[in-house]
Amino acid sequence: MATYERCADIIIQLMTLFGMCAGGVAIWVNKGRDIEELQNWKAGHELLHKERLVEVKAIEARNEERFRSLESEVRKIDNLSYRLTVTEQTSSSTAGAIKDLQGLLSQQAGDLKVIKEILQRVEGGQLRR
Repeated sequence: MATYERCADIIIQLMTLFGMCAGGVAIWVNKGRDIEELQNWKAGHELLHKERLVEVKAIEARNEERFRSLESEVRKIDNLSYRLTVTEQTSSSTAGAIKDLQGLLSQQAGDLKVIKEILQRVEGGQLRR
């Protein structure tokens, strides 16, 4: 019975050894596959980041171009606003000058009436003589 138990123990030990070896190989294969999958994912992920970086840079470049054109348009609007202000000031001063001119013209019209009356009186005085 001792040899039978010993044989059984050796068989159990051999089966355990083979089981452990098979488990070790399975774990080694799984780890290798996992590492390969992880490296493939990492490469794909890095590629994705590079592509995304290119997209972001392109978007930034488009936005920068838009901002430049908007700044140009804002400068044009500021220039037009300045010109409009200057035009309004000029119009205001022109209106004041026209009012002054109208006042002077009214004075001259009054002076001409007086001169006309004076001349009519002088003519009338000369005709009587």
